[in-house]
Amino acid sequence: MAKKDRRTPQQAFVTLRDMPGTRVMFWVVDTCPYCGERHLHVAGNIRSDPGESLGEHPAPCQPDRTYELALPPQPKKKGGKDARRKARRDAKTDAWDEDTW
Repeated sequence: MAKKDRRTPQQAFVTLRDMPGTRVMFWVVDTCPYCGERHLHVAGNIRSDPGESLGEHPAPCQPDRTYELALPPQPKKKGGKDARRKARRDAKTDAWDEDTW
């Protein structure tokens, strides 16, 4: 890894959690890209937009290094009902085409 690559901020995926009994919300980094531990970052209160606090933050384990707080990617959507029906029909016709009666 080149020296320049070591200083670029790593991406850390976060989930939004609130502290029970208060109005404070936190971004939770489940696995830090540098140490693998769990870290918390204040996201604001319930009335403010927590998305504004996403971005580069210093890592609590290594304050001289930063990481970028980002939401995890959304999973791919499943095909619709028509796609499932087409796949099922194609599977049936394959069995009919075989001459292994």
